[in-house]
Amino acid sequence: MSAPDEEVARLRAEVDELRARLSASPPGTDEREADHGRAGWWRTPLVTVLVVLGALTAPLSVVATWAHDEIGDSDRYVETVAPLAAEPAIQGAIADAVTTVIVTNLRIEDVTSDALSALSQQSFIPPRAAPLLPALAVPLSNAVEQFVRDTVERVVQSDAFEEAWVTANRTAHESAVAVLTGKGTDRIAIQDGEVSVNIGSIVETAKQLLVDRGFALAERIPEVDATFVLFASDDIGQAQTWFSWLETSARVLPVLGLVLLATAVLVARDRRRALLAAALAVAVSMVLLGLVLNLVRPLYLDAVPDDVLPAEAAAVVYDQLIGFIRTALRAVLVVALAVAVTAFLLARAGPGAAIRTGAAGLAARLRERSGIRRGPVSTFVATYRNGVRGAVVGIAVLWYVMLDHPTGGSALLIVVLAVLGIVVVEVVAGPRTAAPVVTDPVSSRPPPPPSPPTG
Repeated sequence: MSAPDEEVARLRAEVDELRARLSASPPGTDEREADHGRAGWWRTPLVTVLVVLGALTAPLSVVATWAHDEIGDSDRYVETVAPLAAEPAIQGAIADAVTTVIVTNLRIEDVTSDALSALSQQSFIPPRAAPLLPALAVPLSNAVEQFVRDTVERVVQSDAFEEAWVTANRTAHESAVAVLTGKGTDRIAIQDGEVSVNIGSIVETAKQLLVDRGFALAERIPEVDATFVLFASDDIGQAQTWFSWLETSARVLPVLGLVLLATAVLVARDRRRALLAAALAVAVSMVLLGLVLNLVRPLYLDAVPDDVLPAEAAAVVYDQLIGFIRTALRAVLVVALAVAVTAFLLARAGPGAAIRTGAAGLAARLRERSGIRRGPVSTFVATYRNGVRGAVVGIAVLWYVMLDHPTGGSALLIVVLAVLGIVVVEVVAGPRTAAPVVTDPVSSRPPPPPSPPTG
């Protein structure tokens, strides 16, 4: 065998060996090789502990932020309680309370009974009718009470009542402090596990309307110190203790949670998988927080006596007070799921890589069909593709952080716009520069010249 033939045979043997090695390499080999320098048995348990602690901190951060805002932000408090004025259950409960105060102070049943008894003794009353007059005391007092009730309902269902409710709550923002810290005021009283709001001004308004409607007896209503129970619980002292702790740590818990999760990602052998696990753990913690709120609700409603606060009104107050917790947990849930999906798509092999490759191919086809020609902008974006992607993500994160109280809807909108921004980047940048095609050194070598015939 000639020397050229020996060289060709050697090269072919090397190519066959390389192909065999490549085909024998299991999926994810590159990923494991990239993490080969991050060995250490302690990494996995440490990352697990950090992720669990970070996930537990997430719901506490949401509740702590809510607690802090209810105390320190008058606008947030007014935003919380203002819709209660339009709730039929609250209007009905306040109407019942005001009606009871008016009827009790006027002693309508006693007054009606005395009036009918005195009337029955008058000489101009027919003898057969006189004994029947006292029996009319109950139906007549019921009719008067219903008249009072109708008048009070006019007050609590009017636009003026809603405006007065907002104004009163804004000027009495300490009511939120009273509910959650136990510090009563002249407008808020806390006694025996009940938080009561003074409704004397509503009684006075109803009194004036009764007089205007011709019910002169209402002028005898004195100035009363009537109250309406807003919240009732035997465990309010324990709740106030928890709230005080959460309100104090409102600015520490979110930072601590982020530090724990970031440390877990940095320490992990596989940072992508650690990021995926951390995001899913936070998402699960938000779901569990929602479940806890739903479980506490019936327990609280069962503990409130109906004669103190009707169940329907108590449910409305509870839902309104914890409404912003639900809003915040939905916002965090959306962001956590978005991070989890991103970590999944960053995989070097498997379904995530396949989806990412397919999306890149779709973006390339969109660019080809759009007729966008490569120009200075397209060249710049293609050259600094990763930097532009980072800028899009950074703007989305900054937008989310700058929102005072992000909701699930606003978080979802930011995520969708960020995805659309990355798609635009891919379309404008166009396909990556094609890598040079590596040909088989054997097949690319020109064929050897034919050997001369032997004589």
